[in-house]
Amino acid sequence: MEIVFKNVSFVINRKTPLEKTILNDVSFELKDNQIYSFIGPSNSGKTAVADLINALIIPTRGSVTVGSFKNDGRRIKNINKLRRMTGYVFKNPYDMFFNKTVFSEVKFGLKHFKYKTQSKNKRVVDSLKLVGLDESYLKLNPLMLDIVDAKKLALACILVYNPKIIILDEFTNGLGYNDKKELVRLLKLLKNKYKKTIILLSKDTSFCYQVTDYVYLMNLTRIVKEGDKTLLHDEELLKSLNLEVPKIVSFVNACKKKNHDINYYTNILDLIKGVYRDVF
Repeated sequence: MEIVFKNVSFVINRKTPLEKTILNDVSFELKDNQIYSFIGPSNSGKTAVADLINALIIPTRGSVTVGSFKNDGRRIKNINKLRRMTGYVFKNPYDMFFNKTVFSEVKFGLKHFKYKTQSKNKRVVDSLKLVGLDESYLKLNPLMLDIVDAKKLALACILVYNPKIIILDEFTNGLGYNDKKELVRLLKLLKNKYKKTIILLSKDTSFCYQVTDYVYLMNLTRIVKEGDKTLLHDEELLKSLNLEVPKIVSFVNACKKKNHDINYYTNILDLIKGVYRDVF
């Protein structure tokens, strides 16, 4: 299911002293079954991209097409069908919770979207296990979870109804090394086995570098450059956008400056093997 942004602008508080442009003339096209990263500093417009795809806001100018749905200011028929296809995990996961237990929170999506299955309870448990939470969480209050478990729960809440598109807004904030490692595994599984389209909105260049197929660099309401993950090899470009160079890329670039011919790798184990093979 393709996603097409055509000359999209989004402005808030129009014709007032508080008018502010959030997105300015943004155009791009996303294909099925890929992992895309929209990378940029705060206030670059990343979250607005997700809000427009999910039709939580409407564009001031231009149009956003998601499959057969068009968000261009006119009423969208069957908007729940669009939102069932586009699972969106907010930057703050607690904003998504309003049930008293984890079980009720995950099951809500099945009820809301009238998901047809005879084993809803099993589906809830399976979705939790997929993100690394077990049945001991079922009776807990979602608002009492720590930030890492809250993010895992928010992801389970969308996976339970099997959306075609998964959108994660600054999901890696607060996650440790092992949690990120498991997330890499999960995202690759969702893409390769279940044929999902995944959209990452993030400042975490090191994480995006490990999983992304295509990158959009954003700054000050616009997409400033796009390309495959080799775009993240450009230290000068990333620093000009106040973004960190992926740690693995930084290490390889430093080696190259010392005339060591090392390939670029996306995970530390492959890097270690490559250094041993290429340098020693």
